[in-house]
Amino acid sequence: MLKAGFGRTDITPELGVRLGGYGVKERPAEEIFDHLHSTTVVFEQDNTKAVVINLDWICIEEEIVERIRGKVNERTKIKREHISVCTTHTHSAPNTLNFWGWGTSEDKYIDSVLPKIIHSVEFALEDLQEVEIGIATTESLVGVNRRSADKDGNVGGFRGNLAGSFDPTMTVIHFKKQDKNAGFIVHYGAHGTAMGCNRLVSRDWSGIMKDRIESQLNAPVVFLNGAIGDVGPRTNKFIGNGFSAGTGDGIESVREVGYRGATDALRALVSIKEWRTDLKLNILVEDIFIPYAPLESLKDAEATQAEWEPRKDEFGTPMCEYMHACSVIEAHQKDLLKGRHFAQTITQIGPIAIVPMPGEMFSGISLRIRQQSPFQYTLCCSVSNGSLCYFPTREARHRGGYETWVGKATGPYLLADNIDDALVTENTNLLNKIYNNSKNKPNNKI
Repeated sequence: MLKAGFGRTDITPELGVRLGGYGVKERPAEEIFDHLHSTTVVFEQDNTKAVVINLDWICIEEEIVERIRGKVNERTKIKREHISVCTTHTHSAPNTLNFWGWGTSEDKYIDSVLPKIIHSVEFALEDLQEVEIGIATTESLVGVNRRSADKDGNVGGFRGNLAGSFDPTMTVIHFKKQDKNAGFIVHYGAHGTAMGCNRLVSRDWSGIMKDRIESQLNAPVVFLNGAIGDVGPRTNKFIGNGFSAGTGDGIESVREVGYRGATDALRALVSIKEWRTDLKLNILVEDIFIPYAPLESLKDAEATQAEWEPRKDEFGTPMCEYMHACSVIEAHQKDLLKGRHFAQTITQIGPIAIVPMPGEMFSGISLRIRQQSPFQYTLCCSVSNGSLCYFPTREARHRGGYETWVGKATGPYLLADNIDDALVTENTNLLNKIYNNSKNKPNNKI
């Protein structure tokens, strides 16, 4: 049988730490609205272990992922590549990302909580027991497309676009041990920005959702955030002539969106009728290729650098444009790159496949992968195992807007126009490979 264990530790920062997610220079934490957690689920079967760590952070860089993997391996001997680190993408947590114009990562905070993150894995290992698993899906309106276009087709404002694409499917996984609740996984995609740009530390709407579920069912929830690139929280805050899907108006928005999520998750959980003990654990680790767009010309980069140099110390657009131009000029002194490799880790539990994405993928990517996946439940998880900014669709690339521009904050290279096709093809190929490998094993029911 499959074993599973859950562990949790508190990773709340001290007051005064700089909060991330918005292009403002001063945003120190002044109050704790709710505590941040590292929540881990560990799976074990036939001497194979897989770990999924869920952090209440905005993002995580690959270097920090590797530090966590190294420490977990050192303490537990679990293979580094079998460890995935996902973030909830709350914008009311310490800045854990180096992003030109948005600030540098709070390294002192990160260093202080790394041991606590490792402890959450150790607690999950201590909790390992054989489990029964139930799975359900439901439609949820927690999220809404946030890329509204004006009459001239210009995208901006982060207003809710009721006609736009988003992924309405919420997936819940219920783990039981000897008829007692052991833990849950909830998968859904929406930005963690209901709180808005204030100075409160918070897990945002997903924290309210988790607290409500846990208060009723007395077991920890791991939240895996799905397609968030073009999806914001469906708030009741008015902006212009519609509702905001970018930021809410504080605590009230957090509560209204969080309780909506809890209602949907609990409705799905009570609908589960079948419990399985025969699910097989498999892990596939292979490189995928992430293509880059051609590098901006040296001439254009030098012109941009000169244009923004007088305002280079201003947070947001000025600093981002200047630093990006500098990085492009530097990149032209080296061999030009067509893309980069990324070590992908897919974790399969019977009909479930967990697919980390090192960026904020648009809903069209998640929907296409799910449609083409051989698995009944394919959980694509944004801002997991790395942070390469937004993964937009080709249509979004054409229309432009914040999500397609802000890639300049991460380095000299922007992602290729066909990044959606590349991610769909690469990950679908891996999903088919792990499915076929699993299907061909004796007594492995999917």
